[in-house]
Amino acid sequence: MPAVSSTTPPRLRPARSTWAWALAMALAVAGVAVVFRVFVTTQPGQLSEYLALEAATHRLEGLRGSSLTVLNRLPQIVGVAGVVVFLVLTVYRRRWFASLLAALAFGAANLTTQVLKNWVLVRPDLDNGVPYYTGNSLPSGHTTFAAAAVVAVFLMVAPRWRPLTAAVGALFATAVGAGTFIETWHRPADMVAAYLVAAFWGLAAGFVILRTGADWNTRGTRSRRYPHPGGHPGWDGALGLAGAVLTAGAWLAFARAGGTAALTPDPAWFSGWHFLSGLLMATGPGLLVFAGLSAFFRWQTGRR
Repeated sequence: MPAVSSTTPPRLRPARSTWAWALAMALAVAGVAVVFRVFVTTQPGQLSEYLALEAATHRLEGLRGSSLTVLNRLPQIVGVAGVVVFLVLTVYRRRWFASLLAALAFGAANLTTQVLKNWVLVRPDLDNGVPYYTGNSLPSGHTTFAAAAVVAVFLMVAPRWRPLTAAVGALFATAVGAGTFIETWHRPADMVAAYLVAAFWGLAAGFVILRTGADWNTRGTRSRRYPHPGGHPGWDGALGLAGAVLTAGAWLAFARAGGTAALTPDPAWFSGWHFLSGLLMATGPGLLVFAGLSAFFRWQTGRR
């Protein structure tokens, strides 16, 4: 059978379902709103995160030397690595307009986080005994920086590499989320909101990139029958499964710690279950976000 030419008009054009992109972006916005409403504006939400953070504080006291150094530097390491890979891809592929859009998405995600955290979202001072000295910290700036850097690289690679890029990048981004929680810089919900902010701007830039770069965002018949190792849908499935397991584990650990009945501003113990719940909550949803982002882009990639 003759090979399919790269100039063959696409049977399905890239980013063909405008309604789906609008819906996906709306879901990201709704996700941030729900996370803020549940974990920041309600007494159980504030108390659950406070207990998780207190448990993390207790465990942080046992960390010394190189462990603390790695945790402190992890956001910068991941962010800088993402920027370097992005610049290499830009020079190598010469997709200048796509690079500009990906860079704008990176900047917009970080700017959005700062605007939301400092001016839009207000953390109420509830009468529940939770200290208010930190004020609002949602979304996490460190996690947004890392996740947005991964998204920028994800936007620049060819469709056959996007699932693998999402899987590897998600591990790095959620490692920053985990480190940020262990360092007690942020509450778990702050990281969840950061992943969603990065995804929102990835979708916004991705829609334009796929529409304006149809030539390199369209797959041939052979690539669908014999997927490239980096573009196999199994990456999305594994990432989604891992995210679902970790997120479910966060709720199970919270229930094991006593659930809402055990929420108190003055715990008599430092529960390992609360720590585990917070750690899993800071990572699991991030894997789910990147799995959804990769699967969505694979669906909206053009086909010849």
